[in-house]
Amino acid sequence: MTRRSRRAGAVATLVLTSSVALAAPTAAAAGLEQADADVNVDEQGTAQVEIDYVVSGGAAGDEPAETVSFSALAFDEDGGVPIEDVVVTNGDGQELGTSVETVKLKTTVTATLDEPLPPGGEANLTVSYTAPDVGAVDGARMTAEVPVLALDLPAATTSPGIFTASVQLAPGYDYVEGFPANPESVATSGDRVQVSYDTPAVPALLRSVSTTGDAPFFTLERSVNLALGLTLVAGTAALYVSFTRGRRRAAEVAATAERRH
Repeated sequence: MTRRSRRAGAVATLVLTSSVALAAPTAAAAGLEQADADVNVDEQGTAQVEIDYVVSGGAAGDEPAETVSFSALAFDEDGGVPIEDVVVTNGDGQELGTSVETVKLKTTVTATLDEPLPPGGEANLTVSYTAPDVGAVDGARMTAEVPVLALDLPAATTSPGIFTASVQLAPGYDYVEGFPANPESVATSGDRVQVSYDTPAVPALLRSVSTTGDAPFFTLERSVNLALGLTLVAGTAALYVSFTRGRRRAAEVAATAERRH
């Protein structure tokens, strides 16, 4: 198995399991209300990430939360710390004390709040970090897999707008496809392409495939959608044939019975 195929398999596995890994509850009585990410990928494949979080306190009777933790997963087959230079600030722009711990493929950042977050309260936190070497260049194509430093507690509700993101691709690159699939919009300004997302949950990574050449018509996303469409058409046709065949058989039985009488 090649390095590329092993990495692809690791990415698929971690993406499928990330909702469980990143949603595990901790002792802090806090939850996610909203997250808004701004990602900038440069020509060397390094991403600068800034995520604004709105965090809510727990239910009445819970203890005030004194810390909030975030986690990121490493998608490289060699593991290692997927993020660097992590800074967490409060709504006033004051830097909070943080600790960073990496266990296998998971890196956890714990921030100590300047004031305990009481039940029913809200706190605005901004998480900034660098994700080095996330963009792999192969000829005219760059595949960037940017890990998201996600809040360790799930959203209070699951609905559109929980997570929004704006990803600036490397200068000179055009968008081909990515994850999450079906972005909200893809817009061009100068030599930069901005891909926008609006999802009901925080993903483990933001993946983009871009190119400085001509984008292929049959991308993986389009091929999957085409396959699903053909399957739907084939299923509809099969149901129609089965229905008409049943009606014809019923008519033949009725006609035979009438002739006998």
